Amino acid sequence: MADAAPPTLAELTAQVAQMKADYDEALDTCWILVCAALVFFMHAGFTMLETGCVQLKNTQNILCKNGLVVVIATICWYLVGYGLAYGEPNTEGGSFCGTSHFAGGGFLEEQANGVNRWRDWFFQWAFCATCGTIVSGAMAERTALTGFAVYVAAMTTFVYPIVVHWTWSGAGWLNNDTRTASYKDFAGSGIVHMCGGISALVGAAVVGPRQGRFAADVDQDKFVPHNVPILVLGTFILFFGWFGFNPGSSLAMKSQADAFSASMVAMNTTAGGAMGGLVTYMLDFVMTKKHSVGALCNGILAGLVGITAACGSVEPGEAFVIGGVGGLFYLAGSALARAIKVDDPIEAFAVHGCAGFWGVLAVGLFGSEEVGGNGIFHGGENSGAQLGVQLLGALMITLWSGGFAALFFVPLKAAGLLRVSEAMQAMGLDEAKHSPRRAYSMEEGQQLKG
Repeated sequence: MADAAPPTLAELTAQVAQMKADYDEALDTCWILVCAALVFFMHAGFTMLETGCVQLKNTQNILCKNGLVVVIATICWYLVGYGLAYGEPNTEGGSFCGTSHFAGGGFLEEQANGVNRWRDWFFQWAFCATCGTIVSGAMAERTALTGFAVYVAAMTTFVYPIVVHWTWSGAGWLNNDTRTASYKDFAGSGIVHMCGGISALVGAAVVGPRQGRFAADVDQDKFVPHNVPILVLGTFILFFGWFGFNPGSSLAMKSQADAFSASMVAMNTTAGGAMGGLVTYMLDFVMTKKHSVGALCNGILAGLVGITAACGSVEPGEAFVIGGVGGLFYLAGSALARAIKVDDPIEAFAVHGCAGFWGVLAVGLFGSEEVGGNGIFHGGENSGAQLGVQLLGALMITLWSGGFAALFFVPLKAAGLLRVSEAMQAMGLDEAKHSPRRAYSMEEGQQLKG
């Protein structure tokens, strides 16, 4: 029997190329799945943070809301959201929304062509659910579950996915190949955080403050966080999850360049969060002469939100500056919310809305071409246009998310589906609406009051 002919050079080259493609896909997929899991774990952080911030008597209610966000967002993202965000564009050169891939449609066909939609759906789902949960804390302790659930469904079905299509899809009107300068937001200072933060502001304003909040004859100490250790735990879980949120947005880990890029992003993320926390903590101490754990935690989060848009296009020195200024934007947003008497128990607007706006703006100011930036401080080509499109993107995200939040929350309140009664607030939502009636089971005589 004749020996089989040895493979030709062309055949060997094709085999090596296929092996490389297989390994590249496996490496990228492992990286993205792990990072997506980290982003999902941020829900534990949000849940702990928000639980610590509310009164004891409303603990189960905020836990329930955070759980509902995840399950509602998953269904809505599957059925409609992903298709609007990443489906085929509705027009060439500046699309408004996607028009395909609803309910997983076409995923198998694209797999046959080597496109891993499953992986992309999972990673982007984690971001969608994160955007939804930002709103829950701002409206805590006086919002009915029914009205909140309706808005979460609308946000994760339509509001957030449209913003994603404009920006991250590569075909939207804010980011496509026909523009002189396209909107840049590496991991979502504007797309995720600002969208959630502006929605939170509108929601908190429409639903109104908690019973007694801002009233001169009511002791305002009753509204301070009931569990500071859980608040701090939530902050550090969020910080941990951010290393999936930002480095994972590199979307690849198959080459040396990918590894260097993700590592730089991780370093910048760390720098931004640290400086945001330090600046906020120190300024708060100067103003109050008290050491505030809450200010430190929110400052860390504001620094992380601020650096999220530019983390892939600036150097670490700039990341420290961006994170520190993010802390300043948080303090300004917090003061503004109190001045206009918007009751935001976790200061979602200040942390995510204000610091998110700064993060979007920072992309147009910082970053040299050597690290992929186009900041006006470095005089890059079309840097003025870059700053302009960043401002345009921030404006449109504000109008879109804020407008739709009002469009849903105002009718819901008018229909009696948004705000619970004052009697129910006084009793506590756990006792009024949940089973069991208490979040913590204590020995007789040791039941905490909240």
